[in-house]
Amino acid sequence: MKVAFDTSVLVPALIPALPAHADSYSWVCAAVDGRIDGVMSWHAFAETWAVLTRLPMQPAPTPASARAALESLRKAIRRIPVDGATYDAAVARCIERGLRSGAIFDALHVICAEKAGANVIVTADVSDFERLVGADGPAVVAASTAPEAVAKRRRR
Repeated sequence: MKVAFDTSVLVPALIPALPAHADSYSWVCAAVDGRIDGVMSWHAFAETWAVLTRLPMQPAPTPASARAALESLRKAIRRIPVDGATYDAAVARCIERGLRSGAIFDALHVICAEKAGANVIVTADVSDFERLVGADGPAVVAASTAPEAVAKRRRR
C-alpha cells in the first residue's frame, strides 16, 4: 500500500513532545519497516521544515536540526518532485472546487499523491483533503487510524 504523508503527520512524527506523536510515528514506523510504501512531496519536505523551525517549544528545533530530522526519513519516505504541471493542476483543482487561499497547499499534496499512485493520504486534516481528492484518487485517512487497520480495509 502506497501512503502519501501530509505535513500534519510528519511534524508530530518527528517531535515526541507533540500530542499526536504516537499516532503519527506509527505511520513512519510502518514505512521504515516496509509495511507501507511511504511518499511525500518536496512541498511537504519544505512545509515540514518551515513548521519545525517555528515551533513554540524550548529548546526550539534549529534550522539544521529540522533538516536533519527530515533527512532521517529519506530511506523510509520517498520524495515526489513538484514541477510546474503539478502547480497548474493544483490551481485547477482549487478552481474546480471553488476553493481559495491556503487550499492550494493541500491541493499540492493531493496532486503529488495522485501522480505517485498513492492509495492513501494520511493526515490530521481529513476534511481539508477529502474536498480535494479526485474521483479515483487515494483514500484520505486520519493519522489516528492504525496503518494495519487501513491495510485491512483496503484488502476487502
